[in-house]
Amino acid sequence: MGVRDAAKICGDRIGLLDAVHRLKNRQTLTVVMFHRVLPAARLAGADPAYTVSTELFGQCLAFFRRHYVVVDVDAVMAAQGGGGVLPGRSLLITFDDGWDDNLEYAAPILAAEAMSAVTFASSDAIFDERPYWWQEVLLAAMRDQRASVTQLWNAVEGDGAPPPADCAALDLLVRYGAVAPGCRHQALLPWIDQESPRHMLTPGRLRDLVAAGMQVGSHGAAHLPLTMMAEPLEDLERSWRALEGSLAGAFRPAMSFPHGRYSPALISAAFSAGFKVLFTSDGVLNLLNAGRPAAVLGRVEIAAQHIADNHGRLQRHRLATWLFLRQRRHLGRLRSLSNLQESDVHE
Repeated sequence: MGVRDAAKICGDRIGLLDAVHRLKNRQTLTVVMFHRVLPAARLAGADPAYTVSTELFGQCLAFFRRHYVVVDVDAVMAAQGGGGVLPGRSLLITFDDGWDDNLEYAAPILAAEAMSAVTFASSDAIFDERPYWWQEVLLAAMRDQRASVTQLWNAVEGDGAPPPADCAALDLLVRYGAVAPGCRHQALLPWIDQESPRHMLTPGRLRDLVAAGMQVGSHGAAHLPLTMMAEPLEDLERSWRALEGSLAGAFRPAMSFPHGRYSPALISAAFSAGFKVLFTSDGVLNLLNAGRPAAVLGRVEIAAQHIADNHGRLQRHRLATWLFLRQRRHLGRLRSLSNLQESDVHE
């Protein structure tokens, strides 16, 4: 098959998918989730599951402009509160964690497209003076196979018990999160890259992000699974105080659940803490009720492995399939969907 024939088939496929999208998703809000945006020269070492190139990010924005009405989190909160309605096929762009590259690379690309996004920031990481984020150091050591689970488990002082047989990344995060920052630093010292630029935004850079046209909400304080914390409400309230105090009124009362873990009790706790709109990691499209979204919303992770070719270039038909054919849900009417699998969210 020649290049022209392949391009024609791809174009025909996009046209059919778009027709389905315009009919099927006319009363939906799609929320997309990014984490990091880096130029190709800096991709090495970054988690490929949570990082897209600047080129791919720009191509995604062009796709969003063509197939959606891109809105900001203020419009979503206003519509949810009865102060307006969202247009059909709305799309909101979100970022998790608060990486410094959100300001350095993502914000200028968004500004060039006259678009905005909301960053859900983990406040402890933002206010930590150390240039590295301890969670990235820990997970990178596992990801790059520079340390085994057992090595990392035993690097921090504990009760001497071995790691669980099915020990996962979240178990390690909780174990390290329970120790004092100084002890954590000493435990991770063998795997810290002293030459690495700062991972996360600082409070000043967070304010610069707002000045660049982006909004900021909360991703919790400790960035640990709230379902595995003894005092999750305290974590949410601490994050609110830190971010609102730093942003001088620019903080948005919206949050995303760290690691996508939540429960009905945590939803109630988040509302009691003052948050108005809650974002999950459930990969569904959000049904609108006469233009109004629910207060609990699903999001679709955008990862290069699902939408790009082997050279990192966007495959438009793959992104269309990834987004357009998902189940439509109203999470405000459902119990927790935290264990929803990708195979369950495509119709």
